[in-house]
Amino acid sequence: MQGNDDHGHDGTGDGVAREDHARTGGWASHVAHLEACAAACRDCARADRHEGMDDCAAMCEACAELCEATARILASEAPLPDHAVRALLAACAAVCRACAAECRKHDAEHCRRCAEACESCAEACEAA
Repeated sequence: MQGNDDHGHDGTGDGVAREDHARTGGWASHVAHLEACAAACRDCARADRHEGMDDCAAMCEACAELCEATARILASEAPLPDHAVRALLAACAAVCRACAAECRKHDAEHCRRCAEACESCAEACEAA
């Protein structure tokens, strides 16, 4: 017989699938992409600020914030329903794509690395 788990789920909802996915390391590759993207965005933002590219820096900082938050959520065992996690990943992919597009406007090496990390992260998020 199915009982309620510690989070009030009865074993039939999305939250349990999400928890099982997290426990089995199913989000580990997504977390790695998100963390790599956030690091590239932070590096790019620092260089952008130094070079006076404030719009690019702001986009990179926003992308880093979202990627870091998303990585923390995926790495936790929060019993979020799958549709909520997928919505978060979709938002992250959209911001990553926007950040990559902004970085592609510039010839700087740090912008190239950031754009590549953002595109890779967006692909991983979209594949979820």
